[in-house]
Amino acid sequence: MAPRVSIRISLRWLPDTASEPTDTLVFGVGAYYLDLRVLKSNNSIDWALAGERQVISTDPMKVRFNKTLDSLNMTEPDEGDFTKLPNGDDFETGKMPCPERGMQVTEYEEVWRQILPVPGPRRAWILESAGEGRKVFLGRIGGGYIAMGDKKGETFGARREEWDKVRKSWELKYKIGDVEDVPSVADLGAEGFEGEADWNMGDTVIVLGRGYLVRAFELLE
Repeated sequence: MAPRVSIRISLRWLPDTASEPTDTLVFGVGAYYLDLRVLKSNNSIDWALAGERQVISTDPMKVRFNKTLDSLNMTEPDEGDFTKLPNGDDFETGKMPCPERGMQVTEYEEVWRQILPVPGPRRAWILESAGEGRKVFLGRIGGGYIAMGDKKGETFGARREEWDKVRKSWELKYKIGDVEDVPSVADLGAEGFEGEADWNMGDTVIVLGRGYLVRAFELLE
């Protein structure tokens, strides 16, 4: 599957009505994903997670989301069933713990829309920190960047940045929580981290002095 940038249009916890209280952005590259959901009301993290996306079946489409990082410390995989709506959006249904209901397992419906990447270099990647220390995931698709880190379940932080081709600089969209050692690209040029154009899936690379595993790397069309 080609790299995907998706936004969420709505969430419905049955039997309530659908709404969208967050600004949600998801990167999918290869078998890995980063999912950052920021509450519109106060710019706090509603939910942030990263890990591996596993297709269980294609007809019907069922996907399992294995989580290596989860800001709510929910480590069990989630599974969703997907169908296409007439306008091309993806309609997801399933069951998962609902924070607003004391983590009671609840049926949900979500509507997702694929969007074009922010213009930038024609590459996409997801990295996972290697070795000891804080677990960090970094992701880039074109001129979009998401980074998140979990410190042993104690603190969590996330960044979202976008390349502004007019100003020729990175624009900070969100900087939330403990991001002391969650790398930013805001001080770099459009090309991003040193040597990233030459990365390959499976490599161990150095980003700002720390080792990362290249979990996924693809070129955009």
